[in-house]
Amino acid sequence: MMKEKKTKRAVITGVGVVSPLGFGKEENWEALKAGKSGLSNITLFDPAPFPVKSAGEVRNFDLSQYGIDRRILKLTFRNVHLALAAAKMAFTDAGLTIGMVDPPRFGAVIGSGNGGFEDGPGFEDSVEILKKSWNENHEKFDVHRFGDFLEGGIYPLFLIKTLPNNAFFYISSLYKIQGENNNLISPFTGGSQAIGDAARSIQRGDAEVMMAGGYDTLIFPGTIFSYHSLNLLSTRGGAQGIFSPFDLKRDGFLLGEGAGMVIIEEYSHAVKRNARIYAEVTGYRNTTTAYHLYQPCPHGSGIITAVESALQEAGIHAHDIDYINADGIATVESDRAETKAYKAVLGDDARRIPLSSTKSMTGHLGAASGAVELIYCILSMEHGMIPPTINYQTVDPECDLDYVPNQARAKEVNIALSVNQGLSGQTTALIIQRP
Repeated sequence: MMKEKKTKRAVITGVGVVSPLGFGKEENWEALKAGKSGLSNITLFDPAPFPVKSAGEVRNFDLSQYGIDRRILKLTFRNVHLALAAAKMAFTDAGLTIGMVDPPRFGAVIGSGNGGFEDGPGFEDSVEILKKSWNENHEKFDVHRFGDFLEGGIYPLFLIKTLPNNAFFYISSLYKIQGENNNLISPFTGGSQAIGDAARSIQRGDAEVMMAGGYDTLIFPGTIFSYHSLNLLSTRGGAQGIFSPFDLKRDGFLLGEGAGMVIIEEYSHAVKRNARIYAEVTGYRNTTTAYHLYQPCPHGSGIITAVESALQEAGIHAHDIDYINADGIATVESDRAETKAYKAVLGDDARRIPLSSTKSMTGHLGAASGAVELIYCILSMEHGMIPPTINYQTVDPECDLDYVPNQARAKEVNIALSVNQGLSGQTTALIIQRP
């Protein structure tokens, strides 16, 4: 099958990020550079009954300071609020104003993981239901008791507030977006898929400007219970938590919340209005392993295919890559598979290229991860420094690449690769280059 011919260039001119490390690119960069952890004791609900007590929360968040109508706040949940804040930042950072872009030529692709229905009014009830659903000794979850408690009723605004395209709708309405669009529901890879698909819309000539990114919040009792039941979450470190990708003693990831949005423009459109250009999106591929619902393919087949195709699309070779923002979710199986994949697809260059997992600082941000981590790649490029993988203490003989342990490293970054994996084997690879 012939590949779709691209005739336009897609460049990033605005970034917005809300994460456990802070608000905006400056706060996030200072935390990344310092190797600061955004993980701490859960405050969004009482974590006492749960085995996992730490997460990456966005603290002191107030959407009203971003000029969003209070009526929107009442009809949306926290995850959407994070998305709206990041979108506002990206739009402002790009130097855009309402009406500057012809609405039919202004598009949006937004990635989300779920509707966030456990948040907001009635959230406290769901916590109590989960607490009461354990047996008397708190040793086993009783699904029958859980079902009985659920019969109490449904929150009246349940449907309106849980629509998975709420952020997409309000972002489109606020910024007069009427062009090419999509709303992706893709746990863990939604943000990176959104950016890749938006870049392709620009490259095809279907839009001049695109808003793209992802948002999510995973810090709910039900989510923690579910992921812990799959043996995916870390229980080390108590209230502070220890998320240690690629370390021999790693025992899983910790959940977080956040949003990352970027403005992507057609190159000549950006130049004409004298916009600041952060980077160009030159390579993108999403694949799936079709291997297992939540366990990675041991050989890292998804990463191999995605990175190989992204390199080909970008017209570069492995030795051209300066930095990799890795998936790095700190499960034994996934980190080893990811390491094997880089060795297979990058050859001898795999040991030379520094890579880090910034999730060690933010927690796993779900569908926001890919977007936030691509923004971190942009910041690395801008500042000539690579953020570290923190909590790295003990070498795993099967994870033997350069993970930039514990301290940021000065290095010129002209080409960066961001890799994300999701449930059901979905994998994305995004390549950006200094313009």
